Amino acid sequence: MLRSYACQVRLTWPLTGRTQETRLIEAALLDPGSAGIVVSGAAGVGKSRIVRETLNAFAARGWLMRWVVGTSAARNLPFGALTPWTATSGDDSLELVHGVIEALTSSEAPVLVAVDDVPLLDDLSAVVVHQIIHRRLAKIVLTMRTGEPVSDATRELWKGGDFDWLDIAPLRPEDTERLVRLAVGGPVDGVAAQRLWTLTEGNPLYLRLIVEQEVADGRLAYDNGVWTWTGDPVVPPGLVELVEARTGGLPEAVSDVVDVLAVGEPLELRSLTRIAGAEAVEEADRRGLISCESADGCMHVRLAHPLYGEVRRRRAAQTTLRRLRGVVASELAATESRDDVHAVVRRAALSVDSDLEHDVNLLLDAARGAAWMLDLPLANRLAEAAIAAGGRVEASLIRAFVLSWAGKGAAAEAVLADVDTGALTAVEQARVTFLRAVNLFFTLADPDAANALVDRTTGAEPPERHCFDAFRCVAAAALGDPHAARALARSFDASLLPDHLERRLTAWAVTVACGEAGAAAEAVAVASAGYPIPVRAFIVISDAHINALLLAGDTAGAQEVAQMMRGRAMASRSTPFGQIADAVTGLAELGGGHLDQACTNLSTALHRVTAWNTATGFRYRYEILLTTALAMRGHTHDALVAQAAMEADRHPGWRYLDYTRAIAAGWVAGAQGAVSEAISMVRKAAEDAGARGQYAAEVMCLQTATQFGDASTADRLHELQTRVEGPRVGIAAHFADALGCSDGRELELISRQFEEIGDLIAATDAAAHAAICFRARSLRGSSLRCSLRADALAEACGGARTPALRRCTDHLPLTTREREIVMLLGTSASNRDIASRLKVSVRTVESHIYNAMAKTGAMSREELGALLPCGNGQLS
Repeated sequence: MLRSYACQVRLTWPLTGRTQETRLIEAALLDPGSAGIVVSGAAGVGKSRIVRETLNAFAARGWLMRWVVGTSAARNLPFGALTPWTATSGDDSLELVHGVIEALTSSEAPVLVAVDDVPLLDDLSAVVVHQIIHRRLAKIVLTMRTGEPVSDATRELWKGGDFDWLDIAPLRPEDTERLVRLAVGGPVDGVAAQRLWTLTEGNPLYLRLIVEQEVADGRLAYDNGVWTWTGDPVVPPGLVELVEARTGGLPEAVSDVVDVLAVGEPLELRSLTRIAGAEAVEEADRRGLISCESADGCMHVRLAHPLYGEVRRRRAAQTTLRRLRGVVASELAATESRDDVHAVVRRAALSVDSDLEHDVNLLLDAARGAAWMLDLPLANRLAEAAIAAGGRVEASLIRAFVLSWAGKGAAAEAVLADVDTGALTAVEQARVTFLRAVNLFFTLADPDAANALVDRTTGAEPPERHCFDAFRCVAAAALGDPHAARALARSFDASLLPDHLERRLTAWAVTVACGEAGAAAEAVAVASAGYPIPVRAFIVISDAHINALLLAGDTAGAQEVAQMMRGRAMASRSTPFGQIADAVTGLAELGGGHLDQACTNLSTALHRVTAWNTATGFRYRYEILLTTALAMRGHTHDALVAQAAMEADRHPGWRYLDYTRAIAAGWVAGAQGAVSEAISMVRKAAEDAGARGQYAAEVMCLQTATQFGDASTADRLHELQTRVEGPRVGIAAHFADALGCSDGRELELISRQFEEIGDLIAATDAAAHAAICFRARSLRGSSLRCSLRADALAEACGGARTPALRRCTDHLPLTTREREIVMLLGTSASNRDIASRLKVSVRTVESHIYNAMAKTGAMSREELGALLPCGNGQLS
């Protein structure tokens, strides 16, 4: 019967991630002492493809290749697998065997015989292969599926000879991402790559079928420079048939094991045994349908492959699935771990879609837990179910929080407005006000309205007053007033706040305030204490924590926090959590000067950004960092694009980031050649930060100005040494001292000090300035040494191209102002534009251009501008 399937895209799938496997096969075939190799692996893992690709290379070198395929259809036919080499007549089996051996191996060239699916050989074909092995007439490659029954006769094939053995494992996540990227012809969003690996577990055949189906249906699509995956996957018919060949036609008891796990995996072994029976579970294990792993002192059971569950859920009757969900939920409720937050969420999610009666308390606890895990859609669904079950007030608060974090501020405000506050206690009313204020401040981007709302609350007593002070603390930190934020935090005990949300945001606010004020030790202590707070406190606290460490000059500590975040993100499998992990990793990499990695992580975070990040300001945060990284690399065009997006997404409630925005703009100006403008920008930001009490931020601004070549920052940096903790401020002050007196040797030493604390960009710039100073004194050897050091550091940064580095490498006889104007000529700017930007007269610009042409011999503005081209490289 012919079947018609929906149109499916055909992509080219190169062999990737299998270098080690092909080398092992080659080594076995070239080893005189080896009869060959047995290659085993699960169905679809790519063993036949790997063998073919490897043997094709031998054929190209003159080997004679024989490819034999065992099939179920030919298994009962004599010589069924060897029909192409069998004589057409004859009754003597022994003579036929000798004839087939002769046909297969008769050649002056070395012979390779590959037998695919060797357990499916008929008996006479197995005899032929055995004789070839025994007489060493050819090298043999045998493939077989892992877990497939093997007869004694087949097993004797490799027992009788000296065979190597190779088990083909599924692709690793990074190899899976690379394979998909090569197949679709472009970068793949990190979430899509992770989802594809999780669904296929690195099985290349499954991967190919799913990707081609998703591309054909438009769910996996190219968008804004990257392939993204939206919606739920549709398992293609061909893959359904493959899975059903494995899981279909099972005894009813074994089928029940698969179906129970399809709706409720993972389950403890004892729970699964109580539900489905020990014999059925053991039989499912023998058939390779389930996998067992030990964790937390218990044996947990999953389906052997995630697609088994996908197919079974799509094929089963809805009534069956509802019944089984209820069975699993009831079993989970009877376990010792029933009150664990993950178990609570699973129980509630199963019960909502089952025949069980809804438990309002379970739904409320689960909605909070799902919000804690940042599974916002599930949290919203459980909160709605709790409202329907009678838990209206508490569920409404949870749902409003979820909607606010999902970027739906107006919907959250509507939910809160619908709450009957007259029936609430004073503490509950304070929680509603706090949530409304947070929604107004961050999601609806209206800080004035949020502050006005809280200011209208008068005469409140603890603990409700603490809720309002907690919001004021958060607002002060976000608006860049660390002194007020810290003072407010000291006025109440945050541990006594009535809800996790207030505690979490307060911890973030105090970490931000302390870090920017220069109290790095206190920032670290507050952040560390805040991580255990539920609702994934660490996803926002870690950003403030890493920033505080970087401002202090503890780059290694920042990297450790970022690594912790990545580990927790992988464990949680939460998309928003993974996205923020990418972002804070990018922040740490940027702080360390690893610009290529920073750009990759920050670009991934922006591609993964969801509506709630746009609304609450996280996109703005990421864009500031990406703009800075791109400009540091000299990718001027991309930096300008990122800067425009940064300005478009600027959030009025995130004023504490004003100094980082100014630093980003300064680096962009510097990348264009407008170094004096860049210095002016960051010096102004330093003044503003100092006036606000953001002393560590002021240090970073002044250090950046020094990197641009400003030698007038030393006095203020020395003053700040008494206010700001950490090694950065002292090194920056000495940097400014050395630059002010053009001390090349001291600058070279400072470059190494920056490298020791992990700030490779500052180390690069200090080395570049050292080379410039030595060159001015005609110390060519020392200048070359520092120039080479600066180049090496820039390469270690992933391709830095800073203003100082450009000055170090160009040898044109130009003044600082002339060099600046020549670079701006490379941007095709007019004389009037240059004059406006540098705040000088047009006549002054013309005079500098005339002088520069006379010094360099350039015959035109265009030729002059080409001498110092502005970096226009694009992010690859």
